[in-house]
Amino acid sequence: MLASVKIEQDKEYQTRYRVYKDGQKIDRVNHIDFNIDSDDRVPQVNIGIVGGLDFDGMADIHFDYSPYTVKEACKILKDKLLKHSDLYAGFSASIKSAIDEAPNYISNKELSEKILDRIVGEK
Repeated sequence: MLASVKIEQDKEYQTRYRVYKDGQKIDRVNHIDFNIDSDDRVPQVNIGIVGGLDFDGMADIHFDYSPYTVKEACKILKDKLLKHSDLYAGFSASIKSAIDEAPNYISNKELSEKILDRIVGEK
């Protein structure tokens, strides 16, 4: 079931917004993403919330808690890699280039660090 979502800009502070779900104000919002995909008929509102959340009701509303734990970030990365073959291919090419550029006498520890540096964009 979809929720009725209302986003209002604060008249006094133009950079602040209030968010309501089915008429009920959502507190502690720290960011809002509004997405409309060409394939979807219903817009998606992602709401970042500082701290916990008090919520009661059914909705197609997505909450983005900041900051993510490393475990959650890795799961998101894994899901994105598996869904987007071009992104997966890019990571694979990055790992391969780190291996190809490594000298034959490099230790496994040094090679793993070079691969990790390449993946995270340090090299």
